[in-house]
Amino acid sequence: MQVVPFAARGPTVPATPSVNPSDSQNPRHTRPAVTVLNVNDDPATLYLLSLTLKQGGYQVLEATGGREALRLAQGRPDLVLLDVHMPDIDGYEVCRRLRSDEPTHDLLIAHLSSVSVQREDRVRGLAQGADAYWTRPLAEDELLANIEALLRLQARAQDAVRARDRFLRIAGHELRTPLTVLRLNLERAVEMVKGDADAGGSMQKRLEPAVRQLTRLQVLVESLADVSRLSAQDVTLLVDTVDLSQVVREQVERFQVPARSASVALAVELPEVPVLLFGDRRMLEQAVGHLLSNAIKFGEDRPAKVRLSTHEGHAVLAVEDQGVGIAPEDQARIFRRFERVPSSGRFEGLGLGLYLAQEIAAAHEGALTVKSALGQGACFELKLPLNRTQRY
Repeated sequence: MQVVPFAARGPTVPATPSVNPSDSQNPRHTRPAVTVLNVNDDPATLYLLSLTLKQGGYQVLEATGGREALRLAQGRPDLVLLDVHMPDIDGYEVCRRLRSDEPTHDLLIAHLSSVSVQREDRVRGLAQGADAYWTRPLAEDELLANIEALLRLQARAQDAVRARDRFLRIAGHELRTPLTVLRLNLERAVEMVKGDADAGGSMQKRLEPAVRQLTRLQVLVESLADVSRLSAQDVTLLVDTVDLSQVVREQVERFQVPARSASVALAVELPEVPVLLFGDRRMLEQAVGHLLSNAIKFGEDRPAKVRLSTHEGHAVLAVEDQGVGIAPEDQARIFRRFERVPSSGRFEGLGLGLYLAQEIAAAHEGALTVKSALGQGACFELKLPLNRTQRY
């Protein structure tokens, strides 16, 4: 068995300037540079803005149009300084596309315009997803001060997220042991009353729901702890040879009881031979479990099917339900942590399962995708390489 670090995905925390841009007593080289993507179709304005940004200590990327900006934004600059009027795609549309694209949805975006300066322009820009809307003329020191203020706000938000994750990690660790002890004692009590013909029946009916709710609470605590460890990149993979077919079979058996409770007939189709790959068995069990739980939760009392196959050097696990389905505009964000599709309060959960499943897939150099439409169910496909050539 090989123990390797789990490299969690996610945006890096941008370094934010901590000094006044006009304060020459604080050398800029003492902090990592912040990258600004400067987007403007006017050569003179582009040059002057880039010069100001470089003098302020920023690294600068330049784009003269919307399409070029969309391409360069995939490199995840710390800030996109975006003109509104451009010849190919205007800044409003560029902002909208950046927000709707999963790799760039959380970038800092500020509009800077010398033409669209009316109240309606600012409202439209902010409504399309911009974090700020500045109009020119704007003095150099004022522009730099606005940029630093925006970056400081982002840094504070990220500090709050890190504090939350630290709390979840500590709370999860402290809750795990007492919850396990409580569950074991409740399960033992259930076994003891089964032999009591007189009072056993009524007592058993009271204890079994408590065991189920306690199990649910344990899963929730484990999920919160895993999310916090992922955020802190504090997870290691225990890599060994895993039979994914056996993992899927065991997880399907485990979820048969909740599936029957939800009136979802859970069927499985497995290959006749083992599907062997290298990975962390516990995490792969967790990923499969989250997909099964999702299919049961949103299955709408209709059958769900699990199929495992191999294709072009990959193990392919498809989990398909016939439930409520997912709108196209929601299919990217359901994989973000703590994200839930609006459902009129019918479905419980914190929006962690798909996020964790996707992160586990990525840690194994695999991928998790979805095909769905509203009212037509959903099919989640987990692809994992059978033969890795690179090290974990």
